[in-house]
Amino acid sequence: MRYIPDLRRISEAAAESFGVRQVYGEPVERDGVVVVPAVRVVSGGGAGGGGGSDAGSAAGPAAEPGAEPDDAEAPAADGAPAGDEPRPPAEGGGGGVGFGRRAEPAGAFVLDDRGVRWVPALDVNRIVLGGQVAFVLAAVVVGWALTRRRR
Repeated sequence: MRYIPDLRRISEAAAESFGVRQVYGEPVERDGVVVVPAVRVVSGGGAGGGGGSDAGSAAGPAAEPGAEPDDAEAPAADGAPAGDEPRPPAEGGGGGVGFGRRAEPAGAFVLDDRGVRWVPALDVNRIVLGGQVAFVLAAVVVGWALTRRRR
């Protein structure tokens, strides 16, 4: 049995996922101020393939190098190993499609009586990670300096 993907359904889903509504949220208005949230979206996809062969191997089991074939294991005139049933045609297959997306808050456009301005989102996790990296780097530098001073 061969799998045939529904390309129309896949292309419709991909078109929906790349629209402007995926990046900008619905505007929210309160007390004369309109806020339009925005996100950073990263998408990726991939596909696979496959195949098959027409028939099984015509040769029998692999012989050891330098060994003479036995009469019992010699292939018959039709190419099939002697004494074995004819092999049915081999079938193949394959397939595969993948899609992934990651979204994180980027900020918001704020529209008020002063005009339009961009307010970036604060990523606390990134700030904490940056602080930890800076601390470890400072500890390594201080340790290196102390060992150089003792020499």
